[in-house]
Amino acid sequence: MKQLPLKILPQLTDYPERFKKLYYHLYSNSSASRAETIISDLSKLLLVALSSQTQTIEPFISGMATANELLIPLLIKRFPKIVADNDKFAMDNASLRAGLLAINDLDLHSAPAHLLGDAFQALMGPRLRGDKGQFFTPKSVVRAMVEITAPGANAKVVDPACGTSGFLSETAFFWKNKKIKPGYLIGIDKDADLSLLSSALLEIVSPEKYRIYNQNSLDIKRLETECLFEADVVLTNPPFGAKIAIKENSILQQFALGHIWIFSKGKWIPTNDLRGSQDPQILFIELCIRLLKPGGKLAIVLPEGVFGNTNSGYIWDYIRSQGTIEALIDCPRTTFQPSTDTKTNILFFEKHQSNTIKRGLESTFVAVALNCGHDRRGKVHKNNDFECISREWWEGKKGKRSNGGCDVHFWNRCQITNPYYLVPRYYDKTTEKLLTQEAAPLHGKLISFSEMLDKGWITIRKGHEVGADAYGTGDIPFVRTSDIANFEISIDPTKSISQEVYEKYAVEQNLKSGDILMVVDGRYRIGRCAILNEFNYQCVVQSHLRIISVSSETPIESIELLYLLNLPSVQREIRSLVFIQSTLGALGKRIKEIKLPLPAKNDQWRATLSRFSQVIYERAKLLQMLKAFDSYEVEL
Repeated sequence: MKQLPLKILPQLTDYPERFKKLYYHLYSNSSASRAETIISDLSKLLLVALSSQTQTIEPFISGMATANELLIPLLIKRFPKIVADNDKFAMDNASLRAGLLAINDLDLHSAPAHLLGDAFQALMGPRLRGDKGQFFTPKSVVRAMVEITAPGANAKVVDPACGTSGFLSETAFFWKNKKIKPGYLIGIDKDADLSLLSSALLEIVSPEKYRIYNQNSLDIKRLETECLFEADVVLTNPPFGAKIAIKENSILQQFALGHIWIFSKGKWIPTNDLRGSQDPQILFIELCIRLLKPGGKLAIVLPEGVFGNTNSGYIWDYIRSQGTIEALIDCPRTTFQPSTDTKTNILFFEKHQSNTIKRGLESTFVAVALNCGHDRRGKVHKNNDFECISREWWEGKKGKRSNGGCDVHFWNRCQITNPYYLVPRYYDKTTEKLLTQEAAPLHGKLISFSEMLDKGWITIRKGHEVGADAYGTGDIPFVRTSDIANFEISIDPTKSISQEVYEKYAVEQNLKSGDILMVVDGRYRIGRCAILNEFNYQCVVQSHLRIISVSSETPIESIELLYLLNLPSVQREIRSLVFIQSTLGALGKRIKEIKLPLPAKNDQWRATLSRFSQVIYERAKLLQMLKAFDSYEVEL
């Protein structure tokens, strides 16, 4: 085994850089290769450094004793609620000595707590595995949730899926920055390594004012033996996913949402029958509500499926029976990338004592974030809507009409017209405002697809699937969602089909020059459009596309409709209508709700349309001419 030198790091005052270099050095040179092992041992080393017992650890540094012989007893004595009697270091002693030397010269007690906490959070969070549904919550989201719930003096704050203690650490920073008397922080996580890391971090940021429990949060009977209930605030991002569904009857029977509900006479009714399984995030919703005291507040990150699935209505009836939906935040798809592509939103809830479900129209505050501070690859950038959203929230609470110093307003009070469809962006009034603003220069009024269908101005029909066996059997294009870009259809010849397959669908699809193809299902291309022309209309269109035909009675032409559908405000309108189940989005029947401005036929509009039409047509003609230069391709 390769031995590590005792001095492996320069004297960095940049804590994130210090921990990062240490982590990578241990990963490359120690006997440990699993991130969880390194995290666990680094957490113990952090506690050793916090113990400030230099004389006690000197024999280990000099090589006269092993870590398990000397350091573990020290930790058990100093941190009996954190380190168990059977705890052990997993890495070799040479690596542990190097690691301890690297951090032991840091002044952990006088260093700004948030710098140390942020350093460990940023290093460890992204390295956690997602196979258990655990994903690092970005700092921008954590901070916004803490600032909006604003835990008060002496508040009890609980995170029942605390992971790396991001919400709890941020709460401690919030109290310190606002000069609020600290309350008590409680975290629960069934992962022993994460519980240890959380304890180490909270020992830095909130010593003696926290407790981390290493146990199953969903075993409520066990939680009842501890002082975990009657919380003022619950903040959490629970594990989610059907792959880790809860199937144990002993757990399911402790939850109302662990039972089967049926829909009858306009509402959901619980039965005495247990479900075969339940996704963990659903049970966590109920757990969090039960942890709250009356008047307590909850902020929870949930996958978008919870907000829009038809069969999830019972969850919202349960939530309404326990309190008020105070606010909803729509998170950008990049929020948890690159770890996972799952789309999420945030629910803010306040508990009351009544068990009566509210009926009729409901209103709540809605904000839509389009930027989270990093891109889909995790690269940090300056655009962070969550900062503005949290700032504007409290400006509004103070009665000010400020947007928190941001370019746009985010919060709107919105009517929830469908009690079982709560995807936040669907109700966002900003979209309607942007549509109205963009319609003004066109001197037009807004009209929906539904109205255009009723007037007979357009028809909308679905494409078909030809099956993989038909790919490559001929020269007729099979148009898929990936072929739609920049208003044009880019044909993949490997997916072309035979004349026989084409004739099977040609009559029903009835494609012609001027038809518009719109992507309605998928990941990132929903709303993208292209127009068929005289050179490419002989094709078959995939089922994830809709074929929009403009009738002769329509006051606008196909090329006008294509232009209007690609206006920024209309594309945002389409985005607001998309529902994302896990990672895949769908427009569904909501395509009829698309609104666009019907422009006045003035000179400015004619000039704009003429330029657009000319570019589209000339490009199509040039692409057709290029085909004459195609040479024979040799298959590799």
